[in-house]
Amino acid sequence: MVLDLPTLFVIAVLASAVASLLLLLSWLQHRSVAALALWATAFMIGAVGVGLIAARGDIPDIWSITIANAIIATAYGIMWGGARNFDGRPTPMFPVLAGAAIWLLACQVEAFYANQYARTALMSAIVVTYSVLTAWEFWRGRNEGLMSRIPIVAFLLAHAAIVVVRIPFSGSLSLALASQQIRVGWWTFIIFEAVFFSFCAAYLLGGIAKERVVLRYKHASLIDPLTGVGNRRDFLERGKKLLHRAAFDRRPAALLLFDLDKFKGINDAFGHHAGDRVLIAFCEVATAALRPGDLFGRLGGEEFAALLPQASLDSGLGVAERVRAKFETTALDLGSNKLTATVSVGVAVSVGQDRDLGALLVAADRALYRAKTTGRNRIECEHVGSQVEIESLDTAPHQMPG
Repeated sequence: MVLDLPTLFVIAVLASAVASLLLLLSWLQHRSVAALALWATAFMIGAVGVGLIAARGDIPDIWSITIANAIIATAYGIMWGGARNFDGRPTPMFPVLAGAAIWLLACQVEAFYANQYARTALMSAIVVTYSVLTAWEFWRGRNEGLMSRIPIVAFLLAHAAIVVVRIPFSGSLSLALASQQIRVGWWTFIIFEAVFFSFCAAYLLGGIAKERVVLRYKHASLIDPLTGVGNRRDFLERGKKLLHRAAFDRRPAALLLFDLDKFKGINDAFGHHAGDRVLIAFCEVATAALRPGDLFGRLGGEEFAALLPQASLDSGLGVAERVRAKFETTALDLGSNKLTATVSVGVAVSVGQDRDLGALLVAADRALYRAKTTGRNRIECEHVGSQVEIESLDTAPHQMPG
């Protein structure tokens, strides 16, 4: 089988340029992801470098060897910089250009420049270093939950391994462009691997950027923008899973329903800005009282809920009392005024195997209604599952002074 080497190089240049254009298009669609623009720049610069290598014999060696490889080293450096930028890390210019600088300095040594094996080894080391560093940047952010990170890491490490393997064969990689035909060998493999790398990288890098955008939109749709806690949709979706898990473990689960007392009066007397501060302050108090595995969210307006998996009635009442007592003593500085507020709490505990979050919410709402109608700033509770209803707690510490 006979292949034309210049044609293969043209394919490689076009592949890198197309990858650049695809990434640029992705960036135009998602301007907030600046890393896409950096990756697009890297592939376009890489296309220029490969084009200069392809022109060896028709242009001076300083362009086809020295400048071309410096450009390719810069492209890999920018690719690494793009990975850092993607995860919000600083992208210092010196490390990005360090590979190109090392290459240019090495080319000033005549013995190095005349030795093809040495040139191949150094350039391969630069490419491998940047590829591994880029893979490491993606691996560091794996806790974000983007599924595309693992394939990108594996892909970059595989690319680095292929670059390492070619070093022992550098003696057979001379570009004999005077003869227009070569047999299938290492150059064919290297160029096709470069084409494969360009298209796969464009697909994976563009894909992970889109995946993050989708994840952020999903996250935004589940988070209350004022308080930063989960909204009603988030609470219901996650609450059903937590409740099912508690039922599977045959452990009780406590649901705490909070409603800020006389919240409309706060807005009317001090303004909505003060009301917003009260809501934020309550969320800080409530979340500080919960365990890491507990679920907390804003159901709407001044109503909040907390689901405590594997929590007994006593545990649920204890958390509710800590939140109630702490919030009662929390004072907001409004300049000339000090604002305090209180909260009423309805607690429902489910112990049966048939756990229904809706039924638990209804029971907690009944308890909350009693707390509101019997004085506010107090806690009432119900038991769900065994059909045993606990009488209202009407102890003095739960009652509002006066």
